[in-house]
Formats: sequence, C-alpha cells, structure tokens
Amino acid sequence: MRVIYPSLVEQAVEELAEGEKITLDYKVQVYQALIKDKIIDEFGFPTEYALSQGYVESITEEPNLEWDEFLDMYPIFKKCDQVEFERINGFWEITTDFQAKLMSDSFQAKLTNIEKAQIQEFLSGRQRAV
Repeated sequence: MRVIYPSLVEQAVEELAEGEKITLDYKVQVYQALIKDKIIDEFGFPTEYALSQGYVESITEEPNLEWDEFLDMYPIFKKCDQVEFERINGFWEITTDFQAKLMSDSFQAKLTNIEKAQIQEFLSGRQRAV
C-alpha cells in the first residue's frame, strides 16, 4: 500500500531529513508532530495558528500572472518548456497529455518531494485540462 502525504508534510519531511534516507516511519512521525504542534489539521491543511504565526504561507494563484510570476509560485515548471502551457481565462493551464507526463513514474522518479508537492498543488487547483 502506498500512502500519499499532504504537500506540507512532504515539504517538512524533506527539509528535516537534510538528505538522509526518508522512511515511512519518519514521515508518520513528522505528520503526527505537525498535527500535535497545530501546524496542520488531520487532512494536512495549515491551521489558522500556523498561518498567523508565519509557519506556513498561504499562496493563492491570482489571474493574469506573467510567466515569471507563475514560475515563482511553481518553480518545478522551470524544468518544462513554456509551450506546454496556455493561458486560459487568466490562468496557466496544461493539456491532459502533459498532465499525464507530469504524473508518470519516469518523470516523478527524477523529482524531489517538494517538486512533487508543487505539481500536486498545481493540479489540485485545476478543474479541467486543455
């Protein structure tokens, strides 16, 4: 069974591990500590406490971002060609084919957990692909 942890947990695990091998037990410990410390709720969302203390920054993608501003939000896409994206209704969108490539095992194997979390965050905000 494969457990997918929320992006904040993945980011915390990667930061705390400092290059060490990351085990499932370690992820569980980090997840539980983040909940105990009221940084995230049981679903992995930041708490009001975490936001107000500046432990977690809430980033909302605004419409009509320039390409460089979009890349500041999602640095993972610096590895991708801009032609894979199209601005629709003010937001940078991708095709279903490119989405499949991003989620493929061969592409994902080359990514850090933070990069995977960025893709997950980008895709979770999308209701449809081009």
